Formats: sequence, structure tokens, C-alpha cells
Amino acid sequence: MEATCLIEFTSSGTLNINQTALCFLKTVQQPLQVVSIFGPKGTGKSFLMNKIAGIPRGFPLSLPGCPHVEGMWMLCLPHPSLNGHHLLLLDVEGFDPEQGDKRKETTLFILAVLLSNVFIYNTQGEATGEELQKLIHIKELPHLVNATSNEDPYIAFLSDHLPDFVWCVRDAALELEVEETMALENCIEDILMTDNGADDSPVGLINKLFSHINLFEICEPFPGFRNLNPELVPDTQLRFIFKKQIQKLQQFIFDRRPTTMNDRRNSNGQILASLMVSFTNKLSSGDIVILKEVFEQGIIEEERKHLDYPDRNFQINTFKNEDERTCTLLPSDQDGTGLSNWETGYQRKEEFNCMESSHHSSKVRGSLTNISSAPFSMENPICLIDSDSSGELHVNQEALKILLEVQHPVVVVAIVGLYRTGKSYLMNKLAGKQKGFSMGSTVESHTKGIWMWCVPHPLKHDHTLILLDTEGLGDVEKGDDKHDCWIFALAVLLSSMFVYNSLGTIDQNALDKLHYVTELTEHIKVKSSLNNESDSCLFARFFPAFIWTVRDFSLKLKWKKQLITEDEYLEHALKLRPGSSKKVQDYNSTRECIRNYFPSRKCFVFERPTSKTEELQNLEELTEDCLEPVFVKQVQTFCQHVFETSKAKTLQGGHTVTGRLLGNLAVTYVDTIRTGTIPCLENAVLLLSQTENSVAVKQAVEHYEMKMKCMILPTDTIGNFLELHAVCEKEAIQIFMNRSFKDDERKHQQQLMNMIKQSFERFHQKNEKESTDRCTTVIVHVSQELEDQMTEGYYFKPGGYSCFRKDLMDIVEAYKAFPGKGIKADEVLKAFMQEKEVIARAVLQTDVTCTEKEKQIEDERLKREAAELQRIAMEKKSADVQQMVLNQQKSYEENVRQLKIKLEEDRRSLLEELERVIDQKLKEQALLKDEFHEKAEKLEAQILSLQKEKKAAKSTSFLSIAINALGIIASLVLPGPEGKIIGVGAKILSQIV
Repeated sequence: MEATCLIEFTSSGTLNINQTALCFLKTVQQPLQVVSIFGPKGTGKSFLMNKIAGIPRGFPLSLPGCPHVEGMWMLCLPHPSLNGHHLLLLDVEGFDPEQGDKRKETTLFILAVLLSNVFIYNTQGEATGEELQKLIHIKELPHLVNATSNEDPYIAFLSDHLPDFVWCVRDAALELEVEETMALENCIEDILMTDNGADDSPVGLINKLFSHINLFEICEPFPGFRNLNPELVPDTQLRFIFKKQIQKLQQFIFDRRPTTMNDRRNSNGQILASLMVSFTNKLSSGDIVILKEVFEQGIIEEERKHLDYPDRNFQINTFKNEDERTCTLLPSDQDGTGLSNWETGYQRKEEFNCMESSHHSSKVRGSLTNISSAPFSMENPICLIDSDSSGELHVNQEALKILLEVQHPVVVVAIVGLYRTGKSYLMNKLAGKQKGFSMGSTVESHTKGIWMWCVPHPLKHDHTLILLDTEGLGDVEKGDDKHDCWIFALAVLLSSMFVYNSLGTIDQNALDKLHYVTELTEHIKVKSSLNNESDSCLFARFFPAFIWTVRDFSLKLKWKKQLITEDEYLEHALKLRPGSSKKVQDYNSTRECIRNYFPSRKCFVFERPTSKTEELQNLEELTEDCLEPVFVKQVQTFCQHVFETSKAKTLQGGHTVTGRLLGNLAVTYVDTIRTGTIPCLENAVLLLSQTENSVAVKQAVEHYEMKMKCMILPTDTIGNFLELHAVCEKEAIQIFMNRSFKDDERKHQQQLMNMIKQSFERFHQKNEKESTDRCTTVIVHVSQELEDQMTEGYYFKPGGYSCFRKDLMDIVEAYKAFPGKGIKADEVLKAFMQEKEVIARAVLQTDVTCTEKEKQIEDERLKREAAELQRIAMEKKSADVQQMVLNQQKSYEENVRQLKIKLEEDRRSLLEELERVIDQKLKEQALLKDEFHEKAEKLEAQILSLQKEKKAAKSTSFLSIAINALGIIASLVLPGPEGKIIGVGAKILSQIV
């Protein structure tokens, strides 16, 4: 994410929290380390924080002649040294030691201290006691913050709850070497122990309240730093000592592990958001922050969040909880202070709570994106598919749970081959480990079923490498060839790169042992409607890349006295014989299947790893120094090829597979096999798409509702509400699009539109109810004195109408001046005035001081005012309806926009798939053309069919069909004539596209 305004002060001096930033924090589930910075203006705080973050442009800099940074800004990024953690940096507006707003500065200081694990106090010049004495804001800390409710505020044990204090002195003299840490330690100790360090002085309070205090002196980054824009100066021009000092500061900060909720700080973004709201509410209302109470409330919120299936109606928004308590207590006015004091307190709360979304968006410099976690890693392999005593295959539930946690795209490498051929050794090398998959040292087959090992991909940092080591084929003890066929087929179905491992040479004997490939059409179907013969030509589109590894290879790679490559050796071994006899057909059978099913082929040969038999039996115990150098290099070449060329596993149509999808695929295939039917790729993908699309809808709707619950109700205008809804809806649609696939009839997208519409209407009704309740509370309170006087008959006297009129107008003005009433303010006022119009006429008629002429004039004025209120209410209602219609149009357009992006991505994936297969088929055709004219012609027909499909995929007709379908859905989902308008517009748009 880019730097975002988190907390700001309004012109009236009240606090605002950026609702968008708050919602983003709640999505960060990883542990957070929070670093905040505070100090005088112009000391280079933002520049230092950007250097700590390791990015050239992060927080906006306060440059000469430009506005300075206001409030508190945040920047969230993955932690540089703690895996699975995130770093949250808080950049606080600089304070003016002489003329600053001390209340505002103190509030920001206390928030920076309470929210952080490391607090940086940034000054410029020299490390002197006078610089620490400028931190006068710390004097208010023990007055406004207590550890528990029963402690003396001046002797509270706050140090257990406060962060590390880091004093950064900028533009320090160059004479001080980076390594002279002892001098800095002595310097800070001398300053803290001076006479200036009295208990109630800033220096004394720093020494008393912070357990860990550290000093870092940092020189000027480069000559003339204050006169240039630092963002324009490359790192190469920064002083070497400055960079060393920054590195030392970074190391110190990153070594501080994030504390937990039970200790003194939040553990993730959800808790930090809850703490921030609680702290800000307390400081805004003038209440003392009791840390124990705030932390306990945060623990309760966290426990609710971790329920197996949390109540979707649970209000996670702490703002709302505060509002509800305020609305319950305020009208009673129990302290008897009257309307003015109550109104002042309520107004502070409302100005803090009510934030306009347009104001938020102006403060956000970039879009907020979800931050993904690091690729999944396992310490040891685990069995993925096993068979029971009766021979039935089963998916290991523990392995399935692991796969469900892998949210990244997966590259799946499977290896098959005869038992005791060294498959596990190669897989351990791919995992970067000496040991892992069981190797064994006897003639007995060790690996049973299919074993899985998930490790981070060494080259693709956002992918997970999944290695599948299979049970050895041809085990004489097992004697079940059917079982071997299913293991072979499952390895093909689940992998994106398929390795066949054999011993010796690629000769007829080796090919005969690979007879499982000829039986693939008996165990796998691509489409349920095609027969085996026509089905087999489609395998090349969906089968993995093929590698044949030949172990203990001792021949020279020569053919007809010419050196050949390993790949040429494989292609020569796969060369077909002309003729149609039974013997020729048997000879060509396996070769044809390999050439047809695996157009992408590669071969690696490996010499014996060692000449000593006893060493071969304990290969996993040997280091590379003990092995033949040629063998070690061959293994390295093999591993490098796998890492560089292996692609993410995809489904039919190009949809990328994650660990979760791979686990579901394994379950689908194994369940199908157990029923005695043949796994069909098309059916499996359709079944998975139904499940995934349903989950995608659920996730998208839950995200939408979670973000909408962060909204502070009531909103001031319907526009504010619709703007925030649009942001939440856009993110929800994106979540759906990222996870869904093969929603060809747009049924699940229709379901998403329906559910978001229903949820939107619930929030809209809630917004109206909140506004009505609040406006009613306000109007009742401000009119209480009028009601009392009416009850006592105060206005039924000579001159009473004039008094009634004046008091009524005062109530209207007080009501209109009251902030945060929401979208029903005019409607509630109209109802109130209609009610009082009847009383006004009665008072007017009994007022003897008014002549009949005056009464008639007043009566006409009452009618005009009532009509004016009616007109204002009707105009507002009409404007709101128009905005709702416009919102529906925008909602449909956003669905179309994201659908077009997804369809374009799907089309690119399909074209890549088709181009790859066509290229391989053309190569195959060139090999067959001279010797096998009939086979070449069949291949030509396949190529023409693929090219025709490619041409169709390049056209835009599929876009128009999808958009037209979405338009029909919109006409059903959206209410009234606007839905029909969108449906017609979609047809026109589809024709244009």
C-alpha cells in the first residue's frame, strides 16, 4: 500500500480517523510491529521513516514552500526480517516548540506512544538535555493514561505498557563513528541523570516512564540536504556513514519483536484498529485511558473474531458501540447541566465520529490492496494419497488440511517410475534437502501411495512448489497392475511437470515398462461426450510437461558417429516404425502415446553417483563431495531446468490452481476412482467451479459486509453512503473475480449481485433508522423546554404567540446546527413542524393581542412554511432517488468492467495454451510428414481444428455474449425501469464490442 492518512484534526479541533485506512487495518491478520515517529517540525521525520521502510517514496515529505504533513499517516508493508509479520510505520505531524497547538500535539504524541512497539523521538542538531526538554507533551501522559483504574496517575506503572524509546539526533557531527556505541550510551545516561531530569520534567518523565531508552546519532544524508528534494537524490550520493547509521537503526528496530495483546500491544491489524478507536474516543471525550480495560476489550473482540463461524450480524465496529452507549446515556441529562453542556459533549463526539467519505478519499494517496502471506513451507513430506488393505485409494485428511492453507499458485512436480530407481533422491534435491522423501537401501519398495512436500518455489517467490513422490511401479510383492495404473494416472492429473524415472537406457525394454501411458485413455477422459479415440488428441492441451530421467546411464550420446543431445536421444528412441503389422503397432504404441499426450518433452541422463555399492545404499547420507562431480552437475542442471521452466498448475481453460484447489482436485479424482468410474477432466473442473464459485460469492459478500460495518452511521448524505458502498462493492467484485472460474452463464455473478443488493438495502435501511433515531433524540431534547411550557399553558396568554414563535425558531436553529444527524434530518424536522403547526394555530387564535388581519397573515405564513418544508423534503427525496438510480448504473458498469478484465485474462490463457499445443503439433507434423503421410494428414486436421479454435478465441464475440447475459441478469436484479434500461444498454454495448 501507499502512505495513507490515518488520523487528522478538523478545523474545529476534533479528531477524525480515516475510515478507509481503518477498514484496511482490519484486513491485516498477520502480527504487526508498529514503529511511530514524533518530533519538531523540519527535522526530517518522513525521510527517515522512508529509509527505515527501505523505499525511496513512501510518506510525503514536508519540503520548503510546501504544506507540511498533518495528523498521523501510516504505511504498511511486509516485515523485512520476520516471516509472516508486517511492519506498520506511523509518521506523526511535527510539533512547534514555541507556537504549536499543544492540545493537538499532545494527543498525537500519546496516540503514537500507545500504538507503537518502537517510539522514535526525532530531533536535529546535538544530543543535549535541552532537546529532550522540548518534549513537554510527555507531562500530560501520566494525567491522561493509567495502567489500571485504581492507580495514582503520577506513579502509575506505565513503563510495563510503553514501547522502546529511541532518540534519533539528526545532522549529527561526522566525527562520531558508527561503531562507537559506548559513547552514545554514556551520553544518554549523562543527560538522563542531570539536574534537568527532575521527576516532573520531560527528561525525568522519559527516564521514569520508558524502560528502554536508546540514542542514535545520524549525520546529514548529503551536503545541502535541507535545500534539495531528498526524493530526487539517488542512494549513490548519500554519505556512506549515513547509510551505515540507517542500517544500524534498522537492525535495532527490526530485532524488536512485536508484543502480544496480553503483554502490552496489539498482535494484528484487527486489534490495532480496535485499540486506536478506543484510545481516540477516550482522548476526544477527555476521559482517562485505562489500559487494562482497553486491552481486555480488545481481547474480547479478538476471541469473537476467531470463532469457527462468526456471527455475520456481530458489530465489529467500535465506533458504533461507542455511539450506542452515547445515545443511551445522553438524553437523560442526569447531571442536570442542561442542554448547552450536553450539546457540547455530544458535538465533540459527533464531530469525531462523522467523517465524509469524500474527505477520506482526498487523504488516500493510493489504493489499498490486500497483502498476501509468504509461500507455504513444510519441514517434512506427508502422505497425500494412500490405499487401505482392500486396495481402495484415500486422500489423507492431514495433507488435505495443509493444502487448504496454501493460497498461492502451485507448481506441481510429480515423479513416477519403477521401484528402487532413485526417484526420492531427485525429489529431495528439488526440495533443497539432503533427506525428506524416504529412499531405502533394500530391494523393498519404500514409498507407498503418493507423498507430498510443499516448499517455497526458489525462483517464483509468490508460488509454492509441491513435490509428489509416487509409489514405485512394478513391485513384485504388490502384483496389482491396476493400482499402478491409477497411481500413474493421478500423478499425470495432479502435476504441471511429470517426471518419468528409469534405469540404464531408453530401449524397447524401458518403453515396455512404460505401458501405463498407453492405458491413460482407459483411466482418464477429457470430455464426457467424446469417445476414447477422439478424446486422446485433446490430452496434449491439458497434460503436464514431460521429463524422462535416465539413471545410471553409461553410454556415449552418439548417433551415427555424431554427438547428439539428451533430447535428441529421447526423440530418436521415440521414432516410429513404418508399417501396419501387429508387431509394428505394438512397437509404436507406447511411442505414439508419449508423442501425442506429451508434446513438450525433455530428457536428462545421469551417470552413477558413485562406483561403490555400499555408498549407493546410503546415498542420502553422502555429501556432494563424496559423489561423482559429473553426477552432481547433472543433478544441478536437472533442478535448474525444473525451477526455470515449470509452470503453475492450471485447469482446463487456464485457471491457475492454488493448494486449496489441488486438494479438491485430488479428492474429486480419488472419489471418482473409488466409485469405479473414469475421472473426466471436464466434469472435475465443472464440479470444482461450482464449489469455488459458491465460496467466491460467500467470501465477496462477507468482505462487503465487513467493510460496510466499518462505516460510521448515520452518514451525513446519501452520497457519502453510496460512495463508501461503491468502494466496498468494487473490492467484493474483485474478490469474486479472482477466485471464480467457468461461471459461463454468470449464475454466480448474478447471485453475488443479488446478495450485495440485499445487503446494501439492509445497510441503507439501517442508515435511515440510525438517522431517524438520532434526529428524534435531538429534536426531543432541544424542544423539551417548549414541551414543558406548552404543558403548563405558558403560551396561552396575551402575546403568547410571539413567544411561541420565537422559541420554535430557536429550536429549529439549534436542531439545524446540530451535527451528525444524517439523511433523515429534513424529514424529521418536517414532521416536527407539522405537529407544532396545529399548536401554533391554536396559540395564535387565543392570542388577544393579534388582530384578525395579523392572524390571517400569520396563518398564511404557516402554510407557506409548511409548504416550503414539504418542498425541501420532496426535492431531497427526489435527489436521493436519482442518486440511487445512478448508483445502480455504476454498480452494473463496475460488474461489466471487471468481467471484461477477467474474460480478457481467460482469453490470454486460452490462447497461450492453444499456441503451445499448435507449436508442438507442427513440430510433430514435420517429423511425420515424410515417413507417415497418413498420420501427418490426421495431425494436419488436428492443427486446423486448433487454429480454428484459436481464431474464435481471438474474436470479441464471447465478450458480447457474456455482457449481454450480464445485462439480462441486471434487468432481473435491479428494480424498476432502471434495470430494464441497463438491460437494453447491455445489448447495445454487446453489439459495439
